[in-house]
Amino acid sequence: MKINPINSAFASITFLFISGCASMTTAPSTPPSATVSIREWSAAYYASAAAGKGTLNYNGRRHHFTISGVGAGGAGGQKVSATGKVYNLNKLSDFSGTYRGVSRGLTLIEGKMHAKLTNGNGVVMYLAGETEGLASSMGAQAFEVNLTD
Repeated sequence: MKINPINSAFASITFLFISGCASMTTAPSTPPSATVSIREWSAAYYASAAAGKGTLNYNGRRHHFTISGVGAGGAGGQKVSATGKVYNLNKLSDFSGTYRGVSRGLTLIEGKMHAKLTNGNGVVMYLAGETEGLASSMGAQAFEVNLTD
């Protein structure tokens, strides 16, 4: 029986990505300052680009925002639908800014993603979501988040 080295390499990479998703840092057990939901589209070939929209639920009100970003690492294209918890948000104006962090995920038609992003004001977002498409991501990300209302 011949072993195909390409299939073996792909299986190994898939296992590593799935393991990485499972070991992603989880949100603290303390109550969050706010919650978010994000819908984003991204494409990557060594470097990545992403754009999308989201909703921030803060102090009983909904605020809409845009998100756009670039990153290193990954390949393919995907649609991301994520929700998450926001910590250290003391005032609404602290939410906008450049978020940096690491994301991990694998999409083979459908998949999962996890990310921890922090901005210059100390606001931290822990995101988890579903993906559609064909892509792998594991690398540094930078996202610009701007409130639109």
